[in-house]
Amino acid sequence: MLLALLASISLSIACAALSVFVVSRHWAFIGEGISHSAFGGAGTAWMLALLFPRLQNGPFIELCVVVFCVLTGAAIGFLSNEKRTTSDAAIGIFMVASLAWGFLAADIYRSVRHTEPLGFSDFLFGQMSWMSGDYATTVIALSAAVIIVLIAFGKEILYVSFDPEMARVSGIRAGVIHYILMLLVTLTIVLGIRIAGSVLITALLVLPAATALLLSQQLRNVFAISIITAIIGTTIGVGIHLAYSMVPAGPAIVLSIFTEFLVCFFVARLHVVRQRLA
Repeated sequence: MLLALLASISLSIACAALSVFVVSRHWAFIGEGISHSAFGGAGTAWMLALLFPRLQNGPFIELCVVVFCVLTGAAIGFLSNEKRTTSDAAIGIFMVASLAWGFLAADIYRSVRHTEPLGFSDFLFGQMSWMSGDYATTVIALSAAVIIVLIAFGKEILYVSFDPEMARVSGIRAGVIHYILMLLVTLTIVLGIRIAGSVLITALLVLPAATALLLSQQLRNVFAISIITAIIGTTIGVGIHLAYSMVPAGPAIVLSIFTEFLVCFFVARLHVVRQRLA
């Protein structure tokens, strides 16, 4: 569980750093679309397991989830970058289709096998008890890789996020940066599904930066507050899960960060009221 806690904190740091760009680019709904595609990937695995029973053993379901998320992220990135359709429309199309396919596959699996599909609730809401030592190590390593890439391309990503047209005029390959950022978001979602679930993982990509922006508008402070918020919320959430095993870690983490958001919101409002009265 210590390794799982370290993995959760590592993932939360990567999500918190990315959340600044996700919020600034209005990508919250994109994260929702990619995360829900994981359920479609699981549905594909369940349907194939009906035809080939041996496939339900081992990492086959996780492989289908990863492939679905990556393909969905690439498709949303392509459609939104090429202006072939609005980003909201592209996200909505893939999100509802993935959810519908996942639930349809789950119902068919239940009808044929008379049992719950493997990992049904875990892919929706997450389950840390599934996390092996190897998986936790992988999460830590890939979360560190996300931070390294953000540092390496930080200036370009910031430029493209806040002023994409000027970035193109300045010679920055905005299309490449767009896909790099989309890939990083997809990667963190794939890693976080087992911890927070496909329903809740988007919250980790939105709440930290939204909380930080309540307290500061300086970019350096926003990054720092966002990461601190994610670390505190994740530690509290995992602690609640360890103390009360009936409480899943994913919802506990999200609600902990949401509580931080509410506290910061009221603190910020109180500060505004004091300034007006002064």
